[in-house]
Amino acid sequence: MTQVESATPKRPLTLGILAADIDTAFALRLVAGIIDRASALGARTVFLPGHPPSGASEFDRQFNLVFRLPDATAFDGLIVIGTTLQYHLPPKALEAFLSTLPQVPTLCVGFASKIVPSVVNDNYGGFREVVDHLIRQHGCQRIAMIAGPAGQGEADERLAGWRDACADAGLPPAPELVLQGSFSRASGHAAMLSLIERGIAIDAVVAANDEMALGAMACAVERGLHVPQEVRFGGFDDILAAGRLGVGLTTVNQSHYELGSVGVSHLLAAIAGEPAPGLTRVPTRLVRRQSCGCGGFYAQPGALAAKLPERMAGMLEELAVAPEREPHYREAIQLVEQGLSRALVEADFQPLLAAVHAVARDALAAEGHVFGVQALLVAAQRWLIEPRQLTPEAWAAAARWLQQAQIALAGLQDVALQERHRLHSEQAMAFRELLKTRIATFDLRKLLEHLSEALADLRLDTCCIALYSGEARIDSLDDFDLPTQARMLYAFIGGREQPDLHGERFRTHDVLPARAWELAAQSSALIVYPVFHGAEHFGFIVFSVDPVVGGPWETIRDEVSSALKASLLVSELAAARDALRSDLAQAREGQRELADIAHRDELTGLLNRRGFLAEARLRADRLHADGLAAAVIFADLDGLKQINDRHGHAAGDVAIRQAADVLRRGFRAADLIGRIGGDEFVIFTANADPDALAAMRDRIYRLFERASQDLPFTLAGSLGYVVAPPGDAISIEEMLARADTVLYEEKRRRKGAV
Repeated sequence: MTQVESATPKRPLTLGILAADIDTAFALRLVAGIIDRASALGARTVFLPGHPPSGASEFDRQFNLVFRLPDATAFDGLIVIGTTLQYHLPPKALEAFLSTLPQVPTLCVGFASKIVPSVVNDNYGGFREVVDHLIRQHGCQRIAMIAGPAGQGEADERLAGWRDACADAGLPPAPELVLQGSFSRASGHAAMLSLIERGIAIDAVVAANDEMALGAMACAVERGLHVPQEVRFGGFDDILAAGRLGVGLTTVNQSHYELGSVGVSHLLAAIAGEPAPGLTRVPTRLVRRQSCGCGGFYAQPGALAAKLPERMAGMLEELAVAPEREPHYREAIQLVEQGLSRALVEADFQPLLAAVHAVARDALAAEGHVFGVQALLVAAQRWLIEPRQLTPEAWAAAARWLQQAQIALAGLQDVALQERHRLHSEQAMAFRELLKTRIATFDLRKLLEHLSEALADLRLDTCCIALYSGEARIDSLDDFDLPTQARMLYAFIGGREQPDLHGERFRTHDVLPARAWELAAQSSALIVYPVFHGAEHFGFIVFSVDPVVGGPWETIRDEVSSALKASLLVSELAAARDALRSDLAQAREGQRELADIAHRDELTGLLNRRGFLAEARLRADRLHADGLAAAVIFADLDGLKQINDRHGHAAGDVAIRQAADVLRRGFRAADLIGRIGGDEFVIFTANADPDALAAMRDRIYRLFERASQDLPFTLAGSLGYVVAPPGDAISIEEMLARADTVLYEEKRRRKGAV
């Protein structure tokens, strides 16, 4: 497709991207595909990440006001990422949501809509391929199916692929072979356990996603079944975990990057007036590993060696590498081939491991993950081993080393994800502390002075804050239309503050004033979050997007919203005192609201870091003076990232609120409870001895288990505590640091117990 020219030369085409989640591993690959393709074709993208449109909470509805930002004047087309929305909305509700959007060319990605053109992965064809493979290549006759949630589009298509593959092979799908799952690993484990306990005869199990397949395979191994000799397994998604176990999972790879890229191409063609196909299915790719009997020791060595360019061409075709990435993958294949050759000559795994480490480092820097390298190693088992003239011993060693390299690769990915999470946490904490320690008076001018310093530390290219003009802030969530006019409160573009844009007025639906768009030309991908506090919605904040590393966007939004609300409240109070000096009651009420905002966490209602530390210091001083013991308990959620990745950030917010409720029920009314950031909570209590605290910890764990019964995910937490004996003048900060250390020891203890 040639580069698309806008009909209006003053600005490039602008695409709005509506989504429910944007910073999971899968979502970031889709985002990268959208950004890269749009940029290559001369269009800019504006991401609008709301919450599930069905959300009834005030928090969800506030976030969903970004869905009202696009209009037919400022946006040339819209992409709706149905991949995650369909987990929260039934098909009719999602179609109803699509019908409310502006009358501009619109395309849905990941959900097969009946009212707008759609681009989806070939769920039916991909799943049918894995079932056909088990039947034709491995002679399987009794293939059990662990299906996804009934009525969910992707799950239904994969179930249909299983049914048709079995029927065409003359294998009537017996009812007892179909089990229901929820896309979770636990549901896959439970389904496999049911098959075993009922004595259902099977020779293979396929699951509608990898999480369920991995859970089922783990259950089979626990019950003493040999994989793949006694039962073979297949999944769908090709998640990283699918290749990290001792037995790699045969699965179907779907390219989220390609899904986003194709979606942009189709949308821009529709904007240009070309007829858009109603439904486009992006091909998937079968990835054969040991769980079905392929790969590694189960493949057969090939014939004489072929030339490397020919082998490389075959690998690139199998990997479906995008043209712009081919040079990188050619270099990667050469490095892996050289490492494998040296390993065979020296009879040592280390040369191959060094080559894989080098390739993985480049992939992490360029793409933020190693999924492509993992697929490359799988392909290498056929293309870099089979063409060689090897002894059976050498061939087996090469296959074993490639499997070991995949395990090492998974470890590198885990380390990279942990490092990214740590970096984001540290950046968010530094940002939070800078604003709160330097802007004690909540003066709006001081807030903006220090904001640039904090953003520069985060290496963020763009951050613009816009407020609705005049008295247009929304005080009721029943208001449907956004205010038509906004003004630029603060502009940070190109890595530095742009004070000449401060105060500039513009049309709300344009997202930024024209001069700001000109400065942000190098950052053609932006993301918009609402700025609100409680029921009051008074503007939005715009960031640049980096799909490789993601970003602590919501943390910045939360902190700016709270600080901005407090600053605006101060300004309002000052005006009220000037105009109504006699109305002292109103001023006191405003001051109480300001104090509460400054010390309370918006999501849970608990004390925030500042509020907790201030009150805890006062209590600690009193206990020390009275010669009484004090204790600090540090708690955090287990697996919050997995909840966010699997169920979305709305579910993560539910988990945090539920955890806060568990802690409220588990401690005394007189105890001090706070949320100091992310999934971290702290408690200050008096007159608690170690034995009582140990009993308390076990009680809290039981409360977490009970709370999980009504949730679609496992809610769990870990607690660490320290006691300051009577007369000990240890500071609250030091107690927190010690409790944090104890917490991680407790995490290791519990993990070891499991």
